[in-house]
Amino acid sequence: MAAVPISHAEGSSQPIELHGELLPPLSRDKKTPDWTHYLAAGTVIAGGILIASGRRRTGLVVAAVGTGLALIHEQEAAKVWWKRLPGFLEQAQNFLDRTEGYLKEATEQGHRLQSILRR
Repeated sequence: MAAVPISHAEGSSQPIELHGELLPPLSRDKKTPDWTHYLAAGTVIAGGILIASGRRRTGLVVAAVGTGLALIHEQEAAKVWWKRLPGFLEQAQNFLDRTEGYLKEATEQGHRLQSILRR
């Protein structure tokens, strides 16, 4: 999985490339701030604070609302990520399978070493 830089100047009309697919440019008027970004970020941060302070259910609900707001506002990006999700999950599964194999091998080597040292 490669890191994807997503940076461009405010009000830029250039599309963003994400894993070979172009996302539509963000339409922003420099005079009016985009409050949905601030609202979504604020609710996700508030949800994280609530979770950290021990109010898990409330924090999860607030964070889910913030995530939903972000997904509603960035529908095209969400569609691209949704299409890419199976590939990401497959890569994660492959990584976990390899890690499990390494751990099994290390355990077997440990048992062999213990049996040698006990003699």
